[in-house]
Amino acid sequence: MMCCNNCPFNPSNNTNAPKCDNPICKDSSSHCSESYCARNIGTRCFMDYYVIENLYHEDELAEGLALETLRTALIGRDRALLISLFQAARQELRIKMWNWLEENEPRSLWMLNPIFAACGLEELNNISVENKKIRSKYVDAIVSNPYSGRYYKQIYTV
Repeated sequence: MMCCNNCPFNPSNNTNAPKCDNPICKDSSSHCSESYCARNIGTRCFMDYYVIENLYHEDELAEGLALETLRTALIGRDRALLISLFQAARQELRIKMWNWLEENEPRSLWMLNPIFAACGLEELNNISVENKKIRSKYVDAIVSNPYSGRYYKQIYTV
């Protein structure tokens, strides 16, 4: 989730995007304070629902906001939102999100364990993904994502 004052769905923004009925942040001429701001709360908002629904249609705005929804899921420890995000995303975006998680939030990779378990892999909190062969299996699981109805073409080889 991003600060409501920067969100394309804020009713005060002059965009063609649908409008949010309930912005959390107070209107201001600049950004919200560091303390009480939607970007720090970690609960789903209009933007997150828009992203999940429209990623299936490869909507450009939804793809651009996907990392914000990823952060919402991580802050709120919302595994269902995270799984839904990976389910709805194209393969390239899944890999981008995986790489972002590995680089910025490696301790949160455990939230993807249902995907790994469905592929017959061990939970991530029990292994290290430093090993290239092991890592490629987990990346393939993210790309093939058994929760997704999208077509899978293996892009990694072991």
